[in-house]
Amino acid sequence: MTQPEEYCCADCGSTEVMVEAYCYWDNVTQRFAHYETADDGWDNCSDCGHDRGEFRPITDLKTLAQIAIKQEEAA
Repeated sequence: MTQPEEYCCADCGSTEVMVEAYCYWDNVTQRFAHYETADDGWDNCSDCGHDRGEFRPITDLKTLAQIAIKQEEAA
């Protein structure tokens, strides 16, 4: 398994970052479903307004445990 990552603000480190993405309406779930992130789209941090995000490794043990549980349930 590779090291899980999170997407965060390159300036303040917050994970409250929105990115431009393409979605479609799913008639079964009655909500928008993610289709694809826009390669040349925008990023925006909800906390500080910075316009660039980056990936960093997840080191929080609780989050890593939650990821492991979800992966085990999916298997």
